[in-house]
Amino acid sequence: MASRRAGFTLVELVMVIVLLGIVGLVVGQIILAAGRGYRTRTTLKELQDAGRLALTFVDRELREAVPDSVRVLDGGTVLEYGRTVFGGGYDTGAAAAISGPVLTVLDDLSGRDFSGCLLVIYNTSSADFYGGGSTFPIIGNSAGSITCSTTIDRTSPYGRYYVCDAAVKLKLAADELLYCSGYRPGDAETGCQPLIDGVTSLEFQLHSGTRAEAMLVAVRLTLARDDLTVRLGQQVRLLNFP
Repeated sequence: MASRRAGFTLVELVMVIVLLGIVGLVVGQIILAAGRGYRTRTTLKELQDAGRLALTFVDRELREAVPDSVRVLDGGTVLEYGRTVFGGGYDTGAAAAISGPVLTVLDDLSGRDFSGCLLVIYNTSSADFYGGGSTFPIIGNSAGSITCSTTIDRTSPYGRYYVCDAAVKLKLAADELLYCSGYRPGDAETGCQPLIDGVTSLEFQLHSGTRAEAMLVAVRLTLARDDLTVRLGQQVRLLNFP
């Protein structure tokens, strides 16, 4: 009786190889798609987190800006404002509350040093602030008073004052949102540092308010990386009590 050997024919082997190739290709595409999806989600999350962090920082800064110092320049691509480090009050009924270059305040300034900052009193417009009409250079302070290098010739009907350490400018340069600070109002900006990169567009809009309704700044920011784009926006209501 003749023996028979079990085995695969050449055609069967070719078919198996083709099927394995097809399965490998499909599985490979699934793995690649999953990898691309993960990278896409990761990149989008990184862009969103970076954008939200930058907008939160801008929000906090603007809420503490000198009243009526915020202005939008260069067609909505630049935002400038005065940065406050302190704010308080003085007695408007006291005849000697303002005497020459000295302001006597109601606040306890112990442990604070405002030398080199600006005293701001009743600033009602950005022109006043950047033109120097409402600012007075501080040369020192005690626990209950602030001394300036010039005569304080402005009063606030509300008895308010602010201490500003610098003007700040936010602007787009190349693909970076720059934060420029450390310069006097009206001077050219210095000390610019990148706040966030990957910025493709930046827009500021300033909506004027009234004494009853706060001013509003709208910020629109677009970030891009690896052909992915994220658009973010923020609205900030400003302090409006000079």
